Amino acid sequence: MITQENSPMPEEANFYQTLSVPSTATLVEIRNAYEEKLEEAHLEAIAAYSLFPEEETENKLLQFGHAFVTLANPIARAKYDDELQQQTIDAVQQADVQEEIVPSSESQLVEKSAGGKTKTADLPHKTENKQTEEKLEIAKSAPKEVVGQTQEERQDFYLNLAVKNELTAESLEEYYSKLRAHGGKVSFNGAVLKQIRELKSITLDELAKITCIRSTYLEAIEAENFKKFTSEIYLKGYLICYVEAMKLPAEQIIAEYINLYKIQLEAEKG
Repeated sequence: MITQENSPMPEEANFYQTLSVPSTATLVEIRNAYEEKLEEAHLEAIAAYSLFPEEETENKLLQFGHAFVTLANPIARAKYDDELQQQTIDAVQQADVQEEIVPSSESQLVEKSAGGKTKTADLPHKTENKQTEEKLEIAKSAPKEVVGQTQEERQDFYLNLAVKNELTAESLEEYYSKLRAHGGKVSFNGAVLKQIRELKSITLDELAKITCIRSTYLEAIEAENFKKFTSEIYLKGYLICYVEAMKLPAEQIIAEYINLYKIQLEAEKG
């Protein structure tokens, strides 16, 4: 039986809702939540061959991965929190505007004063708006430490990674051009991923700190050591973090890399 927790996520879900964590969640909680989502997807996949189509499961994994990669990055998370907060404020203000725009017969509330004069009833929205916005001005939660990393160190990791990704953009295109010259198109496998990482001068240790995934699993991805992973779901989940951290085309890589995994799986069965 598929529970509501395992049902497809609504399109409007934000990243915190996607991972089922509060906006105050620490990095450790976010990472654990990501692992739990992978486990849920794994259980769905083995339950009666899953009631969910493979494409839907893959879309969910991409959403989980994108949410985790964003919230694990203190810089991206702060920007994302700002956007969420502004959306909430805009929604509150829009709701107040709609409340104020009512039929004139209802808005013109007239009361008889002691002297027989009339006055229009006051609308208290301005005061309420100010109080609502003040409540929305909550401090952003940011993970202070995970596996020995301070918040400042994590920011430095991401800034350094961003610089490496940016500085190697041209070199990466040249690398792709060489691959196209030999095979007509760029195909991704473990060896190619490793070459791209080395071209970007990103070490496995750096990538492990960024993705919060042990370097042994990252190394297994590059070596196509599929036995290291307990299921295809976990392989996909870790692969998503790997490619998103290096700003690579996630959907193409997942499709081609997982095809290699399935070919090897079939070969072992045969």
